[in-house]
Amino acid sequence: MTDSVFRGSRRKFLQVSAAAAASAASGATLGFVGPAAAQGMKYSEAPELAELVAAGQLPPVEERLPAEPVVVEPMNEIGEYGGTIRTGIIQNRGFQARSSWGPEPILRIARDSSTIIPNLAESWEYTNGGKTFVLHIRPIRFSDGAPLNAACFDFWWNHVNLKTALTPSPLSQFVVAGEVPEFEVVDDYTVQWTWSKPHANLPGLLAHWVGAQIPRWLPRHYLEQYHEDFAAADALAAKVDEEGFSTWDELFNNHSAAQYMMPFQHPEQPTLLPFRLRDPMELNTLVAERNPWYWKVDPEGQQLPYIGEIVVTNFESGDVRDAAIAAGQMNWVNTDTTFTNLPLYRENAERGNYEARLWLTSRGAEHTIMLNHEVKDPVLKALFNDIRFKRAVSHAIDRQLIADVVYLGFGVPSQVQMIPGSAWRNEDWVKKDTAYDPDTANALLDEVGLSERDGNGIRLRPDGAPLVMNMDFPVDDPGSTQVGELLIELMREVGITFNIRPIAREQVRTLLDNNDMEVGIWIADKCSDTMFPHSPEWHVPMNASGGWNAWGAAYAWWRETDGEKGIEPTGDVAKVIALFEEMQVTVDEDRRHEIGTEILRLNAENLWNIGDVGEVPIPVILGTNFRNYPEQGFTSYDWLGNYQYQIEQTYFEGGEWVGEQG
Repeated sequence: MTDSVFRGSRRKFLQVSAAAAASAASGATLGFVGPAAAQGMKYSEAPELAELVAAGQLPPVEERLPAEPVVVEPMNEIGEYGGTIRTGIIQNRGFQARSSWGPEPILRIARDSSTIIPNLAESWEYTNGGKTFVLHIRPIRFSDGAPLNAACFDFWWNHVNLKTALTPSPLSQFVVAGEVPEFEVVDDYTVQWTWSKPHANLPGLLAHWVGAQIPRWLPRHYLEQYHEDFAAADALAAKVDEEGFSTWDELFNNHSAAQYMMPFQHPEQPTLLPFRLRDPMELNTLVAERNPWYWKVDPEGQQLPYIGEIVVTNFESGDVRDAAIAAGQMNWVNTDTTFTNLPLYRENAERGNYEARLWLTSRGAEHTIMLNHEVKDPVLKALFNDIRFKRAVSHAIDRQLIADVVYLGFGVPSQVQMIPGSAWRNEDWVKKDTAYDPDTANALLDEVGLSERDGNGIRLRPDGAPLVMNMDFPVDDPGSTQVGELLIELMREVGITFNIRPIAREQVRTLLDNNDMEVGIWIADKCSDTMFPHSPEWHVPMNASGGWNAWGAAYAWWRETDGEKGIEPTGDVAKVIALFEEMQVTVDEDRRHEIGTEILRLNAENLWNIGDVGEVPIPVILGTNFRNYPEQGFTSYDWLGNYQYQIEQTYFEGGEWVGEQG
């Protein structure tokens, strides 16, 4: 294997990356035409569904579709029915396959990767000076034919979200300045929430994971049988006993469980996805089939999706999944692929009947190196809060070495700022303190009082102990391990020692929750304009229980628990939290831009995150005849994978993946 395989690819990638957004949005920019275009259409369906209709086992397509189905403009061309998406997840992480089946949030992000457009809701608006958010629900049907309406949202809000047995505290993303809103059913297809202050970020949240989480609780007609507010006590107790649970809420949670709207256990569980569960995840395989009640069509009136089924295989490790890719067993994998295996992917692509494309991500840097500013060790705490020490660490990092050794020559020196194309990107802040300069690093370390060294050249702390710091990160990210190993060597050159500890994510979570982490590494995603306004995880310590911010975990806990846990922030940390809180209630776009700019400026000045390299692409594995997907696109958590490209309008040319065997 020669490096020519990826050298040419790197040049091509750098040439096209600036135009990736335009390329990804080819065809209809938003990918959404709307119900008006469906008027007067003659509808058709997949042959398998037509056979069921002819056999009397399914109503005609005209009866299954809503009165005004959503018309989806294909990215490149009208597709053809048939074929199977074959994808894989690692250790039951369903999110790695979420874009293969949808998801279908309440609102959605358009194909341009930034615009918020309708989805399960056909429209929304603010009234009452921005204090009331009105949602107009699209009159569509679940996969079992039952209607979606305001009663479904009433069930979720009043009997799940406000039911302490199921939800100890209301969904925090609906809470503004500590206030839970007043919910109201306006009519059969309209609901609204009212606060004393505006909830400026709600559309963005409803187009992201919050909007993809709520739908699993919307099939009221199905879930009432498992809920104490509706089911007869004797019947409910019998179901609890029959299914081996101890309480009704355990039973309810089991039957409402889903991974980004896809049930993994109960085929009868209704969904609004393009696909519905056929075979539960057993023996590490799940199969989902075309949803006959799906509510979207193409411009010719053909009911979507084009593709007939999805087969999801659960692998024990990323290495095993990579081997399956190389063996030609997968035709759609684009989350948590291993960049260092790009040569492996490309060497086997022709034989495996797939392509290994390079897409952009939302990572401001591949990793954020975070010094815990409230670490329990008082000596380390003083150092970690000294900007000179943080600048020294940053200047001691040879980022070009990381790019060459870990990322095959891809990547440029970057702090954890916003990705290219962001309205908030500031090149000076991106490059600040990224120059590899051991002399400056040594001078700064001497200046902070670390001039003494032991016999091995390791600097001595003020208390006389060698300067050794534990660095923890998730073992399932190979890049973190490789970067960590390089950091050990680079830091030794300036007299610092890192003890790297790759551990399970659960152990990382425990360390963060107990403020026991000294230094952490995490993938620095969420640096897109899609996520930053409502979830600036690395730039603001705003999410404790579900976040991975190691530099400010103690502050995040203080914010999240109203001071019952954690440590009260002061100075610039308190400022960025206050700015974030202002962002939540500010609807004026000019002011929102000012707020975001100030948050990022304070980050640049304080260096709370130390980045490594940015603009590293991610390999995306697609069958060679998989169509209506961009050549260069975006994939990351910010877009729930890459759901903006609408899996329902993709297809296999010829009706089947060319790699199918037998």
